[in-house]
Amino acid sequence: MAFDDDSRLARKAQRGDRQAFEVILSRYERPIFSFIYHFFRNPALCEDLTQETFLRAFRFIKSFRTKEKLSTWLFSIAKNLCIDELRRMRKGTTVGIDGVDPEELVAEGGVANDPLDATIHLQEGDIVQRSIARLPEKYRICIILFYFNELSYEEISSVMKISLSNTKILLFRGKKMLSGIYRDETRKKM
Repeated sequence: MAFDDDSRLARKAQRGDRQAFEVILSRYERPIFSFIYHFFRNPALCEDLTQETFLRAFRFIKSFRTKEKLSTWLFSIAKNLCIDELRRMRKGTTVGIDGVDPEELVAEGGVANDPLDATIHLQEGDIVQRSIARLPEKYRICIILFYFNELSYEEISSVMKISLSNTKILLFRGKKMLSGIYRDETRKKM
């Protein structure tokens, strides 16, 4: 079971085993990067925040309680860094959302190599990303964790440090808001 393996690795890392921490890093680097990427769509910034997530995890591994899920703890660190970065950006500049890389879209999006399908898919992805970016912070975090990182309600509750019922409410309201924002964004395109 992954949970038991993660707990074992975390205990080893708490005792100073750097190899165990490297396994944790290799296991969770991509999911954490993906989570952060859905906030900023800036690969350089996402790499920096991912690296900072694991630096903090390494620094504070002794505070991790091995009865908890390691992934939840790591996503919590990443979430807090994203919130801090968003606050920093609001003070200075706005958060920019770049379009999806067309090469990635054709390779992974399942639209074969049809340029028309790829263009439509690209535009849809762009509208969805802009819509998510317009959500208030707490709803955006829930939506990203649920849909893009496929965390359960319980895991989202732990990451956000809220009750299970509040998680369900945030997701319900976030989906409803996202739907309205998406409609507004599609009207702008017409």
